[in-house]
Amino acid sequence: MKQIVIGTAGHIDHGKTALVKALTGIDCDRLKEEKERGITIELGFAHYRFGDDLLAGIVDVPGHERFVKHMVAGAWGIDMVLFVVAADESVMPQTREHLDICELLGIKRGIVAITKKDLVEPDIVELVKEEIEDLVKGRFLEGAPIIPVSSTTGENIDLLKEHIRRVADEIQERSRAGIFRLPVDRVFTIKGFGTIVTGTCISGQIRVGEEVEIYPTGRRAKVRNVQAYHEDAEEATAGQRVALNLQGVEKQEIERGTLVGRPESLMLTNRIDATLRYLKLPFKAIKNGTILRFHVATTQVEARLILLDRKAVEPGEEVFAQFIFMEPIVVLQGDRYILRGSYSVQTLGGGVVLDILPKRHARKTEDLAGTFSLLREGSMVDRAEYHILKGTHEGMRRDKLAVLLGTEEKAIDKSIAALTGSGKAKLIGRTLVHSTYFSDYKARLQALLTDFHAKNPLKIGISKEELRTRLPKVESHLFQVALDELLKAGQLELEKDKVFLKGVARTADKSVEMQEEQILAKLQRSGLTPPMLSELSTDMKIKEGSLRDMLGKLAHEGKVAKIKPDMYFHAGVIEELKKKVTDHLEKHKEMMPSDFKNITGVSRKYMIPLLEYFDETKLTIRSGDKRLLRTA
Repeated sequence: MKQIVIGTAGHIDHGKTALVKALTGIDCDRLKEEKERGITIELGFAHYRFGDDLLAGIVDVPGHERFVKHMVAGAWGIDMVLFVVAADESVMPQTREHLDICELLGIKRGIVAITKKDLVEPDIVELVKEEIEDLVKGRFLEGAPIIPVSSTTGENIDLLKEHIRRVADEIQERSRAGIFRLPVDRVFTIKGFGTIVTGTCISGQIRVGEEVEIYPTGRRAKVRNVQAYHEDAEEATAGQRVALNLQGVEKQEIERGTLVGRPESLMLTNRIDATLRYLKLPFKAIKNGTILRFHVATTQVEARLILLDRKAVEPGEEVFAQFIFMEPIVVLQGDRYILRGSYSVQTLGGGVVLDILPKRHARKTEDLAGTFSLLREGSMVDRAEYHILKGTHEGMRRDKLAVLLGTEEKAIDKSIAALTGSGKAKLIGRTLVHSTYFSDYKARLQALLTDFHAKNPLKIGISKEELRTRLPKVESHLFQVALDELLKAGQLELEKDKVFLKGVARTADKSVEMQEEQILAKLQRSGLTPPMLSELSTDMKIKEGSLRDMLGKLAHEGKVAKIKPDMYFHAGVIEELKKKVTDHLEKHKEMMPSDFKNITGVSRKYMIPLLEYFDETKLTIRSGDKRLLRTA
């Protein structure tokens, strides 16, 4: 069965609620105050089945200027509008404002109902019809059916239903695909059931038993039950008026303006890029930096307007703008919003969200017109590349990119394939890095090594971890892929943990080679009691820093063994000792410190570091005070 959502719109006391009751038999005024005052204050909900193949949910909105924020919340996500004008008053201020709001929200289809037909003469109805035609000329309701009706007598109600059915047939049912989002417009509790939230499911779907997250609070809950139009259902889908029974969250933790979605499927933002259309009103220009009320779905938040290419926006203009919110909200690319004055009650304009994670634009150097055009009219591939570029060297994870594009992750597969296939981006694990930044990262890696070798001619190379931390911050697997590509291309070499430029680290100065030979000879003569680093530095007349670099290089080449940071042995001496220790353990099965002292004849100064070295190199294993031969 096809399902759509219809929203009412129109001035206060023009008979919207009465018309919905005449159409559906459901009274949308549920509050005591609404009954007493005879006006709609809160959103009301009804539904009607048009045969067996069409179910229409109806959102009845308040018409009073004080409750326009409720009207915006109700109108967001509807498929068509039932625009109401009373025959005894004709076009009024909120008639015009509601029409502006519907247009700003991108509503494309609707029907105009002239209510209270029974209260005026037929020629008055015709005059009202002419005024409506003048009002909607050049706008989305131009050419829409205009049906005079009486909710009291029932005149033309059936005719109105027929026209609703015809318009509904032209509306494409919302896709079940997309990120599940349910903006909350009501929250209450029912004894024995717990917390209930209602709203219009604007995209995606959710099933009973699934976990959801309440945005922006981050609270998690489980969907205990789903109702669509007061009937139990296994799932809620886009285009339905839905009630979710949530388990694990209290009523006071949710309010209108929050949004129900899947966990971690959406992101909070404090700043967006958007189009801004300032309505052609008899008002002053809006200056850069002005604080305004930003309405999107059921959320209302104060926002600071940042104009990117001018100091003020004039009535009737459409511009590229950025909004900075006073508190984080959840939106997606393509969402439509309404803008109202911070203190006045007038709708000023609205637009479309273009980027939910924008950069701070460089007004003087950036091609703002090009950016605006790309975000507004560019293909998904173009916009995907734009967002990946924003990720610089770190790139952009697939799931995050999908949210920035306002869709599910699987829906961006073709765009990713197009970018990687053309060589514009590289997919590393689940991260996309633009080729420009990946190439720059590899160039920086090589430059860093070149600089390192110039400043440290005695060092064999730099450790992988130190190299990674001195480069722009990226995930470890991105660094590894860049390193592997350079190694494969023969531009770098890797020995053990040291990375160096091919050919550079092997080049040795003759004088340095002579000093290395002297160091090796000195350590070999010293046997198991070599001089400490400072003593060796004095004896060899080599600066301690340079000596440390030389010994590091010799250790890397396997010519000396580093036992402690300031204690080095000749490799041959250690190999001889290793054989003696092995022979002893194979014969006696264990070795006490006294046994080791008998083997070596050294003091504790050398004995303890040597024992720990053999433990670390996995020749021996310690068990209490004794050592055992470590087996495979």
